[in-house]
Amino acid sequence: MESWTLVISFTILLFGVFFFKKLWLSALVAILVFILSKAFLLTSIEFIYLPFLSGTLISFELGLLLFGAYLFYNTLYTNHHFSEFIQVTSSFSSRLFIIISLCLFMGSFMEGIAGFGIPAMLIAPLLITLGFKPLTSIVLPLAANTTAVTFGALGTPLKVGLNIYESDSTVVFTLLLNSLPAITLPFLLAYIYSKTEQTDIQWTKNWKMLLGAGFSFTVPYFITGFLSIEYPSVVAGIVGLILFFAFNVSKSENPSYSFWLKTFYPYLILTLFLFIAKYFLSDFTWNLQEGSRSISLYQPGIIFIISSITYLMFIDKNNLAKQFYNQSRDTLCRTFKSVAAICLLVFLAQLIQQDLSVVIRNYYAELLPIVKVIASPFLGIMGSFISGSATMSNILLGSAIIVNEINGGNLPIFLALLHTGSAIGNAISLQNILMVKSVVNQPHIGYAQIFKFNFLLVGIYSAVIILVSLLIINH
Repeated sequence: MESWTLVISFTILLFGVFFFKKLWLSALVAILVFILSKAFLLTSIEFIYLPFLSGTLISFELGLLLFGAYLFYNTLYTNHHFSEFIQVTSSFSSRLFIIISLCLFMGSFMEGIAGFGIPAMLIAPLLITLGFKPLTSIVLPLAANTTAVTFGALGTPLKVGLNIYESDSTVVFTLLLNSLPAITLPFLLAYIYSKTEQTDIQWTKNWKMLLGAGFSFTVPYFITGFLSIEYPSVVAGIVGLILFFAFNVSKSENPSYSFWLKTFYPYLILTLFLFIAKYFLSDFTWNLQEGSRSISLYQPGIIFIISSITYLMFIDKNNLAKQFYNQSRDTLCRTFKSVAAICLLVFLAQLIQQDLSVVIRNYYAELLPIVKVIASPFLGIMGSFISGSATMSNILLGSAIIVNEINGGNLPIFLALLHTGSAIGNAISLQNILMVKSVVNQPHIGYAQIFKFNFLLVGIYSAVIILVSLLIINH
């Protein structure tokens, strides 16, 4: 019966998104249908309490994050911080180079430090200020935020999601599975860019740059992964960006170091605050009730707000209070509806997670090994699609795989497949899409338009990791 309840809820959610284009409405109806179905079966509604409590806490964190991220960007944009950056980068001979630099390398660096959907929320509005189309600015940061999520937020999806704290066999398989897709990711981004911008890529001219971008990211990602689960994405982002510029930008186009410092010093301040806060505060958590979601003292949304205030102190200390009030009011008006929709989506994910775990556990045990190879990444993708988080996806589904494979020799690779799928799923997560759309204020762009491109990337990425995993198992 649980499976039918889940199928009906998912059908309502997807139908509402793609046909009525109202995520909040479809999520609300799916929640009501699920609650009524469960209440009829259990003749009680006590099952709502813990999901509601956990959903409220998660919604608070995500709402704070969305508010803080938009406030940070809005503060920079309103004070014309990107004027010189737009002027200089607009003169680059290759706009594709800008896409790869920001979406792949800067996005990976931010994902490695902070996670929480932050990279796409920061990169997307920056692309719009550079003159890229809104669809490009939404799709590409989401598409690029895949490989880096495997070690995002200083390894949180592995540490919290799978209880892995050091490089082990699961981490090694994760590196092996993702290295080939990481090399080809710039080519996929270029293809999507050509479609969203309706421009010719000139592959014969750009293939060396794209291949160089892939190796510039993958080599430090792979090497660092053997040493630590916290820094592969961080190192791949920053070291990869340096290598990418060193080998692909002519001296005549390469801006001075002072230009880069002037442009990105607010991000450096943000990164420093995030790193310090995560190091000192992430271990301090409160659990309001046993079985519910704990809440951490480390809140990236607050760090965004602090970074915005710090930036205003540098540029306009005398009008700090007035500027902060105006930017906060504008941010609240722009993000209120999105936060409400996110709350409903999070509540739905919390309601269904127990039934979903039971259903998967029961069906997964009956699958043949070769089918499990195919099913594991798609379970991860589905988990992120629903929850909007690789960490939540691993928590939601990892136990089902561990219970079924604990005595088998293939547990590490099945966990690596699930974990990789959870990372890939960020590109099509309803929650992440909603948050990015809200930050760039482009409500007219439908979910179907975004899925049209990112489903292609997810499909190719999944096919590659499945092929690689089959080769590993057979040898």
